[in-house]
Amino acid sequence: MNTSNNNDINILDLPDEMLLIILSKLDMVDVFYSLVDLNKRFNQLVFDPLYIHHLDLTVKTLLVHNSPVDNQIFDQIRTKILPQLHCKVNKITVTSLSMKFIFNTIDYPQLHLLSLVNFQQETLLQYLTSIFSNFFFDLMNKTSILSNIK
Repeated sequence: MNTSNNNDINILDLPDEMLLIILSKLDMVDVFYSLVDLNKRFNQLVFDPLYIHHLDLTVKTLLVHNSPVDNQIFDQIRTKILPQLHCKVNKITVTSLSMKFIFNTIDYPQLHLLSLVNFQQETLLQYLTSIFSNFFFDLMNKTSILSNIK
């Protein structure tokens, strides 16, 4: 232990296994926003494949959603954190707020399951239409390039 007095304990004195258990009890959004780039050890824990294979971007809070603070937090996650982990994610759980921040700019090559929480039908239809439009546009561009090469 790194203590000068036997009564003092630091969270970093805990083993990784215990810290991962603690992290698993917290909202992933809060963990990302609070612990990424805090120190090397927390980065290793937060980006551990066993922790991030299921990316849960739902926020369990009493605060009103879609506030500027939420937008700022999700924007930071989108720009600083998702580029470091997007290849390791197998499952994503999102709300309508978090979805707009995570799917417009980053691909998830290992994604096998998408869970949508608290979506209204119109909102879901807009997102799916946008995703499929982008997919077909990309597909047509790739097809056009391939046909020009032949």
